[in-house]
Amino acid sequence: MTQAEESSNDPGNSHPRVSIGLPVFNGMPYLPEAIASLLDQDEPDIEVIISDNASEDGTEAHCRAVAARDARVRYFRNDVNRGAAANFQQVLSLSSAPYFAWAAHDDVYARNFVSACLNVLQARPRSALCVPAHRRVDETGTLISVRQEPPGLASSDLKTRLQAHLSRRAWLTIYGLWRKEILTRVGPPLPIWGSDVILVWRALLLAPVETIAEPLGDYRVFREKTADATILGLTAVESRLHFPNTRMLRELKRASKGLGISVENQAVAANVLRRWVLTHHYRELAFSDLWLEAKRCWSEGARLRALALVPPLVILSPRMSLKGLRRGWCEFRQRRLTW
Repeated sequence: MTQAEESSNDPGNSHPRVSIGLPVFNGMPYLPEAIASLLDQDEPDIEVIISDNASEDGTEAHCRAVAARDARVRYFRNDVNRGAAANFQQVLSLSSAPYFAWAAHDDVYARNFVSACLNVLQARPRSALCVPAHRRVDETGTLISVRQEPPGLASSDLKTRLQAHLSRRAWLTIYGLWRKEILTRVGPPLPIWGSDVILVWRALLLAPVETIAEPLGDYRVFREKTADATILGLTAVESRLHFPNTRMLRELKRASKGLGISVENQAVAANVLRRWVLTHHYRELAFSDLWLEAKRCWSEGARLRALALVPPLVILSPRMSLKGLRRGWCEFRQRRLTW
């Protein structure tokens, strides 16, 4: 595979302070607004690295045009779609600044996103990254909710920050400003479900994560995106995702290896994971795994296998089981009406 760099920084900005990596595949129509918000940052000493995973829409033409008129933009295009995980690693490898941020092609960033995070990291030299709150918006930009990062991530106590990381219902932490030396040490992102959760977990094993309560970006949520679609985006390979959260737990158990942390801290991490498995939050994730598997088996004609999963579903969460069965029955009736 070869790549072509379409634009590079001018000599006056050959050593930027902050690198922003934007991996993209078929980014239209959201991409132009995302790039514009990054180039409008009030921190002037930045570079924006765009790695295009062989897009088939107007992404290439737009990126070439932006790179031609703004020397801060470096544009690369892959010959083939290598998957999001490899593309995320690629923009990191191409970066040259001591601070690094990943940007999503369909998100929008406040003008002080970089400067606010940079000020915090410079005041907290031992922290791995700084992440602000995000506004969660739908495909049309309508506000869904504001998601704040738990302040416990910044604790000097390892147990406290690991518990804070696992205690939430959604993870957006990778979309902050990283200290590149730590990110390089804990990476690369794995091409599996929950790769962002695992990456931040490894960072927390080494250092605190600072948070900003003010929302400094809009994170776009696509409600209809399935787990299989997510893993396809990560790997660019068609596959069926079985028990994704269970596999994520296995990877979290292995995550402390190779980081050079003490035996005591490894034991702390293992104990936090054991306790998390007993929480209602993890039961919800396990229920989700079983529910998706039961639906898949039923749709593929393996009815007995699907029915065999009903007892553990009921044990994990009777209320969620009833809701799921009710929703499945409504979907079944709706399909019958269209036959």
